[in-house]
Amino acid sequence: MKKLMIGILISIIIVGGLGYYKYSKFVEKKIEYNQTLEIKQGGSLKASLKKLSINTNSILFKLFIKTKNDGKDIKIGLYEIKGQKNLKEIFEILEEGKSQIERYTILEGNSYRDVVKLFTKGDKEKEKEFEEELKKIDFPYPTPNGNFEGYFYPETYFIPKNYSMKKKLEVPLKYFIKMFPTENYPNKEEFYKKLIMASILEREAMVKSEKAIMASVFYNRLEKDMTFSSDATVNYLYNYTKKRMYYKDLKIDSPYNTYMYKGLPPGPIANPDKHSVEAAYNPLETDYLFFVARGDGSHFFSRTYKEHLEFQKNNKK
Repeated sequence: MKKLMIGILISIIIVGGLGYYKYSKFVEKKIEYNQTLEIKQGGSLKASLKKLSINTNSILFKLFIKTKNDGKDIKIGLYEIKGQKNLKEIFEILEEGKSQIERYTILEGNSYRDVVKLFTKGDKEKEKEFEEELKKIDFPYPTPNGNFEGYFYPETYFIPKNYSMKKKLEVPLKYFIKMFPTENYPNKEEFYKKLIMASILEREAMVKSEKAIMASVFYNRLEKDMTFSSDATVNYLYNYTKKRMYYKDLKIDSPYNTYMYKGLPPGPIANPDKHSVEAAYNPLETDYLFFVARGDGSHFFSRTYKEHLEFQKNNKK
């Protein structure tokens, strides 16, 4: 009987030891991460952690989570998980709110004003800080009178929450340089003109394949000493609040009014994507001089004003 009890005890110790070994290995195993993790209010913790390839259904995880107050100490937020981390270290990050990041999404065609609003959330003091810190950034492309319109590349950026305003602004601006390396565009003044054109294409063209055609229209009008007559450049003056432009809106006196003044406006009118910049550099060869919206996002292109008017007349709603 004594031998039986000793045997049972030894078995318990061995099984317990193996269990603890497996548990420790599960908790201490390091995995290489380079991703974002969002913990939402009222969201499923298990669902979030599964994105990190953590087996939340295993008995080992269930044992671990019990030691962590069932995850109730985890702070809501967006996190950057980078480098080799084990389960214990990940929970330390989530419980202490370490490595919290913020998501900033700049959309194609967003203006500088949109970017300011995005980074400051409408806080007037932060807006002042935004403007002041932007002046301190050394940027390799032209910024006439401190104008950074066009240089905030459309993308979703994940930026550490504890970054200073200057460091936050450097993230999208550095990405712009990555997209358009200075060594590829040695003529900076020419690049700026193309950026202005690209910004107009970004606001005017909804269909990507039409950007190069539309670019040809503007270059053809430029060559013939005609005005661009772009609604987008005028709407820029109204902060893009006009859903439709009327003749009275076109009377605003500004070098950005391309109905009133010939040539390119003095600066970009939005933040264009790479496709728009490529179209500005590589317009299609056409003899089109006019375009008008069809109503489905695409445009009708024409060579003469007569064709232009006929299309409008025949397609009135």
